[in-house]
Amino acid sequence: MLKTLFLFLGLLAATSSHAQNFQSHAQLGFGDDISRPRRVVEKASAVKAVVVVNTVAVERAAFEVLNRKRAENGLKPLVWSNELAAVARVHSHNMADLKFFSHRGLDNKMVSDRADDIGLKKWRAIGENIAFSRGYDDPVEMAVELWLDSPSHRQNLMNSDWRESAVGVAVAADGSYYFTQVFMVRK
Repeated sequence: MLKTLFLFLGLLAATSSHAQNFQSHAQLGFGDDISRPRRVVEKASAVKAVVVVNTVAVERAAFEVLNRKRAENGLKPLVWSNELAAVARVHSHNMADLKFFSHRGLDNKMVSDRADDIGLKKWRAIGENIAFSRGYDDPVEMAVELWLDSPSHRQNLMNSDWRESAVGVAVAADGSYYFTQVFMVRK
């Protein structure tokens, strides 16, 4: 019994040490290069952590922060669209599951193709922002900061023509957050 307890405590200490080491190696990214997907390569680890995150809450938090940033710049808030959330989630989940980071999916599809795939075909304009982060205490704040620091992503966020939008989030098993924001103007 005592031997089992020490084994458990040793495993717990190894897991805690791994988690601290994991957080000290923060990575981030955002998608400006849409020409080719980039694969995210991970080192194998002896200890696998299970990551459980309420992604819907993370999506809504990101959306609120984005609308607050728009308001600070004198822009009207975007309206949440469940249809656009579905488009955004598909891409975030694909990137997390298949370990790549790009506006273009491994199936060679772009945001317009993904919208068409779920039946959203009556639009005049569509846009997308993506972000990736790992090891940060506040992944929402990091994603928004990355988008605001990138001229093309900031232009998307601050475009007064956009009326509706949504954010889709997926969290990979290694704790990496993949964010996709989709914007649309309907016909």
